[in-house]
Amino acid sequence: MATSVTLLVGDSQLEIIPQEGAVLAKFQNHGEQFLAETPWAAAVVTSATPAPDEPSWVKNWRGGWQLCAPNTGSPGERDEDSAFHGAASQANWIVSGVTNDSVSLSWMDDHGEIELARRWNIGETGVVSTTTSATNHSGDQKVLGLAEHLILGSDFLQPVKHGSVVSLNFCSSATIIELDISGAPLEVGAKRSASTADFTRLSVRQPAKVFALAHPQKKTISIEVGEWVARVEWEGLDHALIWQEFGTSAESPWNNQVFALGIEPTNVAHGLGANDVDGPFLSPGQTITWKTSLQFFRKVDDSLEERA
Repeated sequence: MATSVTLLVGDSQLEIIPQEGAVLAKFQNHGEQFLAETPWAAAVVTSATPAPDEPSWVKNWRGGWQLCAPNTGSPGERDEDSAFHGAASQANWIVSGVTNDSVSLSWMDDHGEIELARRWNIGETGVVSTTTSATNHSGDQKVLGLAEHLILGSDFLQPVKHGSVVSLNFCSSATIIELDISGAPLEVGAKRSASTADFTRLSVRQPAKVFALAHPQKKTISIEVGEWVARVEWEGLDHALIWQEFGTSAESPWNNQVFALGIEPTNVAHGLGANDVDGPFLSPGQTITWKTSLQFFRKVDDSLEERA
């Protein structure tokens, strides 16, 4: 049975499960839950082997916020060791330190080549952040795909069920790349949206969709719905994927019951992940570091206006 680490600072409480990819399973702030939780979360079991495909991964996905690494999306065709969303995403991470407001964890692949070190932290103002580094201990260049699988839901998206619209605010310099639901770029000639509102105003009247924000100059996304505004900020990753699922997918296991909004900083601007031709790559001995933070404000909170 998985055991969790709980961090409690002020009105904020975090629950991290090391055995399930060091996932931030719950983020409670002011008595409300803000991260998605799947209807099958109670049935999730710790797996000793990485998920080979999407159905297997989704079956053991409880929601929340976890790192997809060292690849994202489907496994590479020539990489026998890769897994859906990366072997680290649902693996057991080793806890290396715990304080009142932080927990540090690490993961190493089976060959001792790629090492990930991750630190969750909660500040007194309710900002939850994670700082992560990846190191290549091998003598070869390695393909490295990364995505912060940060999925909002629960109380935060409750107004959506009653007709509220989610407003997204992101850097105008970003290139919007439309993707199919698997995350693959749309084929040339495929029907594309004619309205930016399709990407900035999201509702239950729209089907599930995925799109990318490529190369935003300002790496900040604000999400407004009901009484709350969420802000995701990141550095060290070039892009972000947005995944919208507002109870519109009827097939199993979604069954029109999953309400989720993924705001996912990534180093690959599509859901096909890194590859041997385009990378991104991690050189022998190289270490890279990136950081992502999440904070919530009530709309009447003046601090949001001060930070805007």
